[in-house]
Amino acid sequence: MKSCVFYFSRTGNTKRLAEAIAEQINAPIFSIGSIEPSAVEAYDTVILGTPVEGAKPALETTAFVGQLPKGQGKKVVIFCTYRLFGNERTMKILEKALVERGYETILKVSKKGMKSGQPADFSELLGKVKSIF
Repeated sequence: MKSCVFYFSRTGNTKRLAEAIAEQINAPIFSIGSIEPSAVEAYDTVILGTPVEGAKPALETTAFVGQLPKGQGKKVVIFCTYRLFGNERTMKILEKALVERGYETILKVSKKGMKSGQPADFSELLGKVKSIF
């Protein structure tokens, strides 16, 4: 299974989690602000991360998903970081948009309450991701 991690991060929290996931599964990592959506064509499984903003995915993430090529047969893992709430709604919004483009969601995970520059425990979340790879 050829996998990659795509993420958008405003404060650095989602980037930190994306880096931890990429390291855990030994996958390349890309910021969606610096790569074309067509890059997903080279991978079987896409791991996609976003911060929660206003109980929704970041606008940049939503725009990226809207430009993805059809993903017939491709799998996706969705993850998000959030401060208080909105993670479930965020993941439902992304999952719906991805399904419309032909992607199958195989896992949704989230991390609450991260603070920039402070250590975060990703062990439980990384265990869930590692279990499917």
